Amino acid sequence: MPKKTKQSFEENLERLSIIVEQVEDVSTPLDTAIALYKEGLTLAEKCGETLRVHEAEILTLQKSAVGLFELEPFTEGLR
Repeated sequence: MPKKTKQSFEENLERLSIIVEQVEDVSTPLDTAIALYKEGLTLAEKCGETLRVHEAEILTLQKSAVGLFELEPFTEGLR
């Protein structure tokens, strides 16, 4: 059996997009839609975790009032 390779964030997001289209298609059988939904939940969690990890890595260097530099979480444009 071939070894599964870890999918990139972009590949997971693309697969998630395809799953959404298939689940929204009224011609998709219910059993298939449920299986796709479960796969989509797993992919959404993986994408969310990837985003959380990278968000924690993004730090900006802020100069405090007394001239010291402090690392603070990057939050500009988030939420």
